[in-house]
Amino acid sequence: MRFIRTENLVKGMRLAKPIYNRNGVLLYDRDTKLTKQGINSIKNFNIIGIFILEPAEPLPPMTEEDIEFERFQTMSIFGLKEDIELIRLEKKPVNMDNLVKIIVKNYSKKDKKVNFMQNIRSQEDYVFKHCLNVAILSAMMGIRMKMTDTQIRNMVYAALIHDIGKLSIKPGIALKNVMSPEDKQEIQRLELKGMKLIANCDFIEDEVKGILEEKYKLQQNPKAAGKNQQLRVASRILQVAEVYDDMTAMKLGEEPLSDVVAIRALLSDIEMYDAKVVSSLIDSIKILFPGICVELTNGYTGLVIKANEENVLRPMVLCFTDNDVYNLANDRVFSVVQIKDIMKTMDKRVRIDKSTIEEYLKKYN
Repeated sequence: MRFIRTENLVKGMRLAKPIYNRNGVLLYDRDTKLTKQGINSIKNFNIIGIFILEPAEPLPPMTEEDIEFERFQTMSIFGLKEDIELIRLEKKPVNMDNLVKIIVKNYSKKDKKVNFMQNIRSQEDYVFKHCLNVAILSAMMGIRMKMTDTQIRNMVYAALIHDIGKLSIKPGIALKNVMSPEDKQEIQRLELKGMKLIANCDFIEDEVKGILEEKYKLQQNPKAAGKNQQLRVASRILQVAEVYDDMTAMKLGEEPLSDVVAIRALLSDIEMYDAKVVSSLIDSIKILFPGICVELTNGYTGLVIKANEENVLRPMVLCFTDNDVYNLANDRVFSVVQIKDIMKTMDKRVRIDKSTIEEYLKKYN
């Protein structure tokens, strides 16, 4: 499975994930081959990019839970968008309380890990889908951090509206691959404006406002989370959930990171991210489970055949090259070889661009 930007899509590519229209109607199911008309439709929706399957790659299995999770992500966006637009007008939202209840009911389960799949995003719905994902992650992490139901509900509500200020960012800035200092200042100004908007809304709980105020301060001084235990647990959870979603989501200008690379980055900076909160994230989502293909630091590739619940980055791997089994839970083995990343492609053929081929043809004809 590979992420391909919309402008690089080619007729015949196979979809790894379904595509829905703005009303939640399924347009193209998984394993559908793209046509010229399909590519034009994707461009018309302003979708940033899609995940495609390799030509010989089998369709990855999806459980009923996976399908339901993807369906929930898709269908929840429309009510969330409507509610956030009402809040921007300082009007009480219609669906928000019910959405919070559903998220808490479905995802605040300590004994249940979720295969957290990133959804396809367009320029118009990026902020809404990001807020929804952060809310879902926060609910899963909150129960593992032993928060009460009321605390989790307030945190989920805060997550759903935390980026309301970013909706005012002009496309000219939002679509840039590289932000100038002036662009970053403008974004900070709009985020602060969004905070003030929320502060003026009487229908939003004071605790929700407090969580978002702390989260905003954490953005200005990220390393405070690892040191200041006086900060709300909810604020620290939102910080980690937001960064994880940002790292692994499709975005303009760069490819999404794998969950392995994202988790490793969070674990490596204990000054910036609360270690217990990161552990709650790891305990909430399925990472490196059996069937995942990985790249190893010795240059080989392999298949995860047994997960490691104690340390997710050290599973048991069957190496494709020599058919050996690497038990990465063993310190001696781990000192020699580790997991570098998830395999981005099953196709190991050398890719040569057209200009190189033309150059060689000129040379030898």
